[in-house]
Formats: sequence, C-alpha cells, structure tokens
Amino acid sequence: MTLFWIICTLLLAVASLFVVLPLLRSTAKSNHVQRDAANLEIFRDQVAEMDADLHNGLLTPELYEQGKRELQARLLDEVKATEGSGSLPARNPPKVLAIVLVVLLPLASVGLYLKLGNLNAFLPQVTHATADGFGALRSEAALKTLEEKLAKKPQDPESWLLLARSYVELERFTDAVRAYDKLTQLVPDEAQLWADYADAQAMANGQSLAGKPAALLDKALAVDPNNAKALALAGTAAMERGDYPAAIQHWEKLLKLMPKDSEDAKMVEGGIQQARDFLAQLKQAAPAQRAPAAEGKKPATGGK
Repeated sequence: MTLFWIICTLLLAVASLFVVLPLLRSTAKSNHVQRDAANLEIFRDQVAEMDADLHNGLLTPELYEQGKRELQARLLDEVKATEGSGSLPARNPPKVLAIVLVVLLPLASVGLYLKLGNLNAFLPQVTHATADGFGALRSEAALKTLEEKLAKKPQDPESWLLLARSYVELERFTDAVRAYDKLTQLVPDEAQLWADYADAQAMANGQSLAGKPAALLDKALAVDPNNAKALALAGTAAMERGDYPAAIQHWEKLLKLMPKDSEDAKMVEGGIQQARDFLAQLKQAAPAQRAPAAEGKKPATGGK
C-alpha cells in the first residue's frame, strides 16, 4: 500500500510539471527586453540607410544630423516607455494559475480515489496466484489482519465475503458459517450467498444437508428460483431425505440452465436417472409390502 501511494505521488508530480512548467516559462520571459532589442535593430538599420544616402549625395549633412537626432530621440522615448510600464506592479494570471493547479491537482486526485477507489484491493495478502476463482486468503496472518479490520468496520460486506470464502478454503467451516451468517444479515437479497451459506453449514454438519442447510437453500431459491448452486444442492438434499420426486424436479430445472452436452449436464442427467431408478424401486416395493399386511388380516369368524 505504501508503495502504491509513493508511485501515485511521483505520477502526480510529473503530471503537475507538464501543466505548470509551460505557465511558469511564459511568465519568466520578458517582452520588454525583446521590444528594446527590436527597437535598437530598427535604429541601426535606419542609421545605416541615412549613411548610405549621405554617401550617395541624397542627403545634405544638415538633414543627416537632424534625422539622426530624431531617431535617437525616438529610441530614448521607447526605452523610457518600456521602463515605465515595467515599474508598475502587474498581475500575472499564468503564475497564479500554476500555483492553483499545483495545490488542486493532488487534492482532487486523492479525493476522487478515496471516493471512488477500492482500498481493499491493496490488501497485500490477497493474490490471484494463491487464491481460488472467487478470491480467498490462504494465510493465517492475512486472515488475522482481515478479522481485525472487520472488528473495527463490521458493516463491510465485501470483507465478510472474502473472510467467509477464506475460511472455506482453509476448511474452517464453523468459522465460515459464522461469517456467512453475518454476511446474509447485511445482504439478505443475494441467492448465491444463501447457497454458499448452506454449503458451508452442510460441511460443518459432517457433509449433511439435512436440517438448517436445507432451510437455507429454501431461502436461496425464494430469492432466485434459478440459482444453479441452490438447485444442485436442493436436489442433493432431497435425495438425502429420500424425496426423489423433489430431487428430479430441482435437477431437471437445473439441467435447463446448463449448456447441452456439457460435462456438468451429463452429471446432472446421471443424478436424475438415479433418482428415477430409486423412485421406480419404491413403487415396485410398495405393492409387495401391502400384500403381506393384507394376508395377515383374516376375517373374524364366530363359533367355538
């Protein structure tokens, strides 16, 4: 994080130089000096022309002296006018603008980043190379830092999500359940979070979806009936409790959301077929179970 701010400071300094230096250069140059040099050059040219005219007999010595005096007087007037204008205190808009930009550019840049940027992105422990597809911390030290942050700022759902997925990655399922419980309180209308919560709860329950995980899946499907993970787990929960029609219903709906002929679709089709086989076996066993029960009931007869 410190390195990031150092780089930002350097970039701001370079950007400021590109904007400010041209403004300062424009103020440093003096137009008075350039004007005096131009006037002096004109005076020399005119004197040279008069020398040539005198040499060629076009001017009399009296006219030559008179013209030279007039040129000298005009040059002195120009110099005095320049000095007079330079002595007056003049406002310098480019210089003022340069100072304002030097102050405002860094303040505006930092302010915009703090408003729109994501400071969590610079947690040093989060690396894509060591995280799963969703992003998860694999270091206990990193987890401790994140836990301390959430203790100070418990209303940050992004950090709770990172913490929950990190606990799952480290197979700390009880802690993951606690994190997902807090997260779903902050974000109750996200079906994927309820499905992930149910998954973590099932792992904490010894990989069983019975009970609370099934209830969490019902909440997920109430928010989004087409959530793929919720449908998949709901079908598994139905199979676990022997509700094969419900399992078939959930998985057939899931199958419609998948690309045809994909590996996942083939696995779901296999699960649906297995549920149908179990259901058929139950239907075949039902008449056989009813028959012995019927035979055991003999009609009552009178007599001794």
